[in-house]
Amino acid sequence: WFVLAVTFVTLLVSAGVRSMPSLFMLPFQNEFGWSRGSISGVVSIGILLYGLAGPFSAALLLRFGIKRVVGLSLAALAASLALTPFITRLWQFELLWGVLSGLSTGMMANVLGVTVASRWFVKRRGLVVGMLTASAATGQLLFLPLLAKITVGSGWRTAVLAAVAAVIAVLLLVAL
Repeated sequence: WFVLAVTFVTLLVSAGVRSMPSLFMLPFQNEFGWSRGSISGVVSIGILLYGLAGPFSAALLLRFGIKRVVGLSLAALAASLALTPFITRLWQFELLWGVLSGLSTGMMANVLGVTVASRWFVKRRGLVVGMLTASAATGQLLFLPLLAKITVGSGWRTAVLAAVAAVIAVLLLVAL
């Protein structure tokens, strides 16, 4: 059940981070002068890579182990987030959020939940898969309002740093 709890929190934070760019549409337009189309294009690349990472994630999880793959994915996600406050050009946003964040969160998508459920649970597998699937919606439900409040009150960079703290906390939890 500890593995279930850690996986739930991992998927929750990953989904919350994946949905963050929607909060930055106006701040990025105002600060950098980027069009909504350009920002949405970066988000689209991230979503595409998020989806494409699934089959590769399953193979990597089975070959190298859940702890190692999730730890590496969380570290890459934390790096992507930590570098975001320093961006000044659209290509930097594309690299950090379109590519690195997209792949990192894709490695921790539903495939992770199904892999954990299959490996550790037999009797209550359906319940576990349902709980882990619900963690994605829960992550968005919890993260978006909180990060929106931080963005409005303290700016988008502070919101990103709060997300970095959450990802690092989960990384430390996974390392246990």
